Amino acid sequence: MKQVLRFLAWVAVSVSLLLLIAWTFWQQEVQYLLPTPVPSNYKVVSPGQLIAFNNSSLQPQRHRKPILLHFFSPSCPCSRFNLQHFNTLYRAFGQQVDFFAVTPDAQDLEKAKGYLPDGITVIHDKNEALARACGVYSTPQAAIIRADNTLYFRGNYNRSRYCTDQATNYVEQALYSLITGKPLPAFDSLATISYGCAIEWDEAAQ
Repeated sequence: MKQVLRFLAWVAVSVSLLLLIAWTFWQQEVQYLLPTPVPSNYKVVSPGQLIAFNNSSLQPQRHRKPILLHFFSPSCPCSRFNLQHFNTLYRAFGQQVDFFAVTPDAQDLEKAKGYLPDGITVIHDKNEALARACGVYSTPQAAIIRADNTLYFRGNYNRSRYCTDQATNYVEQALYSLITGKPLPAFDSLATISYGCAIEWDEAAQ
């Protein structure tokens, strides 16, 4: 009888450990490999569409430079994995493009500043106004907006969460095309299908 009880206890511990490992793997890896669920009130924003900054923390721009909105959440593993690549882009294009980091949660504002290079303005996206205006519902994503306030590109930095596939550095290629006046490359669907951590849209806000 004691042997049976020991065996059952061993089975229970083993199952618990397996469940814990599976849960951890889901939390840290698997869920971020799947497309982010689309909000029920999502509206597609297409390249060339005028971006309205109404009710957002970013005022309508009368700028001579394009801007890059980097949707960033310091609590999101994917956002943190993307930091080195993002910092490289800032160093390469920061003179030709105005960079802004956009955090969905006001409580993350100061924490986000600690992750990002000096010179980048970090703003809280109240009521997800900028995310909605650009069609963004996950982090990390980028929205590149021309100086005339029209959307040039919205999508992922890379098909790899670690941004190690140079052939699919979508944002880098888009920035280069924009500042050199060349056509935007014909990206595959992985450039724009949202992955990463969901931005929780307030369903009541518009």
